[in-house]
Amino acid sequence: MIQILEEIQPDDIEVHGGKAVNLVKLHHLGFIIPKGFSVSSTAFVQMVESCRQLKDTLQSVDESDEFEEILKLSEIAQNVVAGYRIPEYLESEISEGFDHISESNVHGFAVRSSATIEDSRDISFAGQAESFLCLKDKSDIIECVKNVWQSIFSERAIVYLKTKNIPMKQVKMAVLVQEMIPADVSGVMFTANVVNKNTDEILINATWGLGDALVSGKIVPDTYILKKYPLSVVQRELGRKEFKSIPETNRSVMIDTPRERREIFSLDDQMLHDIAEIGVKIEEAMECPQDIEWCIKPDGGLVILQSRPITTLSAP
Repeated sequence: MIQILEEIQPDDIEVHGGKAVNLVKLHHLGFIIPKGFSVSSTAFVQMVESCRQLKDTLQSVDESDEFEEILKLSEIAQNVVAGYRIPEYLESEISEGFDHISESNVHGFAVRSSATIEDSRDISFAGQAESFLCLKDKSDIIECVKNVWQSIFSERAIVYLKTKNIPMKQVKMAVLVQEMIPADVSGVMFTANVVNKNTDEILINATWGLGDALVSGKIVPDTYILKKYPLSVVQRELGRKEFKSIPETNRSVMIDTPRERREIFSLDDQMLHDIAEIGVKIEEAMECPQDIEWCIKPDGGLVILQSRPITTLSAP
């Protein structure tokens, strides 16, 4: 039921989901990713199969076109999962996975979705399932694995799946458990400019601290636009960066960014060039424009947190 990230195979999408498989591809290409393990989608399928009420509810979701009814069915499905007891053998395997990656980690772990339909060229599923940050105890990680499963039946996730004509029975959820990186700077890089759909440009957003402040839209980040060939900066825009996210036990918290840091760019020229260069390499390796989450450790090392195809471009 559990697989260490580095041991996942490129064709394991049905077992470990798109997010995990994409990360493993990057690892094999020599990029730095967080240590972690995946809870197989088989565990999710076994949960669904063992709960008759859940199976019936999901069947009703697939058959319904009534918005209010779908919302009620979403609530029923979430309640069933909330009451589900994770089997002892799975708890034991998760504990073993935790022990394998927890030796030197003092910053906790992130628990994130890796659905089998996630991060493909046609469907992003980005932001539909919940993520949990800075977890330090085995019991919290085990509980949050179930919470990630539960979140795939949220109102927004089910409505998204309905709009994409994806049957609920087709969705399988693997769960990633990864070490938290104590980021000095975090950001998102689009290896095509998603604003003007220019595939010859790179768009980078960056801010101080953890990346959840940026991806949640709670701050205005620094913005950089670069030309790909040759790499050169076209535009820089200083963000306000009023807050930054830092790790605390079982959560991240927003604190005020010191004024002197708000008024300077979070990336210098060399780091900006290095990040963009890695983006070009990842795009070439993945064979399409990428939406990449990254962070910079206190020692200056760059870590790739995830990479997925950009699904909003009309170009191939």
